[in-house]
Amino acid sequence: MINPIDFTGNQDKIAVVVVGYNRLKSIQRLLDSLLKAEYISQDVPLVISIDGSGDTALYDFVQEFNWPYGRKYVNIEEKRLGLLNHIYQCGDLTKFFKAIILLEDDLVVSPYFYSYIQKVLPRYANEDRIAEVSLYKNERNGYVGLPFMNEQNGFDVFLMQDVSTWGQCWTSQMWNSFCQWRDSHTEADVLHVNMPKQIKGWTRAWSKYYNAYVVDTDRYVLYPNISLTTNFSDAGEHGGDNNSIVQVNLLQNDFDYRLADFEQLVKYDIYFNNLSLLKWLDVTPEDVTLDVYGFQRETTKHYILSTRMLPYKKLKSFALNMRPIELNVKYDIKGKGLNLYDTQEEGDGNGDYSDQVAPFFLEGFSPRLLLPYIAKLIKTIIFRKLVH
Repeated sequence: MINPIDFTGNQDKIAVVVVGYNRLKSIQRLLDSLLKAEYISQDVPLVISIDGSGDTALYDFVQEFNWPYGRKYVNIEEKRLGLLNHIYQCGDLTKFFKAIILLEDDLVVSPYFYSYIQKVLPRYANEDRIAEVSLYKNERNGYVGLPFMNEQNGFDVFLMQDVSTWGQCWTSQMWNSFCQWRDSHTEADVLHVNMPKQIKGWTRAWSKYYNAYVVDTDRYVLYPNISLTTNFSDAGEHGGDNNSIVQVNLLQNDFDYRLADFEQLVKYDIYFNNLSLLKWLDVTPEDVTLDVYGFQRETTKHYILSTRMLPYKKLKSFALNMRPIELNVKYDIKGKGLNLYDTQEEGDGNGDYSDQVAPFFLEGFSPRLLLPYIAKLIKTIIFRKLVH
């Protein structure tokens, strides 16, 4: 139903696109945060796109919602598209606008989310190696459930190959480049891309294909140091029930962003490895597998840098003292926890994480609080297995 809507006259505007399905409270919370945000212009288009769910209370709410900052467009699908196709349809809206900021309904925005995009987009919109601008800032590596901290090199943004799904901005150039790649690649092609196995197992996520595109074409996502969105992970397609794990620090004041050219920005691969490690180790990408988070244990390369105790010969061992983790290599902090291995010679590792990993990432977290939580978690797992 989106195509019949008249979007003419918006080519120079950045639109906010809200995506929903059947979560009335979630969309009310997101739209409330949008109303409280600051906008330099009073001509900010808002598109609310609701997948077909039959939730008439939700339909009525979005149709009656008052948007005082510009034109409001509402699309309600008669039949369900599913999240993947719904996001694809909303991504195609880039042809009508200068850019779109896409927000799924379990998000809340910083009051300065729109200002952030207005400041960074002119610098990076025409940089072909940037596939997306993220409003969310990762504070954890969700593939392994460990905290993530990025290197600070004097700029307020950095680059990563892991795709943002919790608040993202696309221009038509960014979106069209992805669509051309998507339409010329098969599922088998996607599964051959070097990315975490968890992503390859996703069956309904648009980000599976966007991640594959980013890695396969050696592109990156631009991330802020401080998040402009946070996620409530409400129960739904992929969420839990108000899960606080993916809640992050939300920017509470505006400022002038320190930006730099693509080459100067810190870069992380899809496994959350800082690519400057290659320079600090004096190795090439063809010779080494970077695995500081310990989930690429198998490698065909000559060397591997990992926090796991692998069955190869240790060439060098770094401590887990400095943060972020890669600075232990940069400053050559000797110790235990992060090892460079020669995969051509055998060692005695059993594949487990180093015993230094837990205390490093727990950062002094009290065991008194941790143990009851683990006990409760075990009871829940046992109960679910007995029920099913």
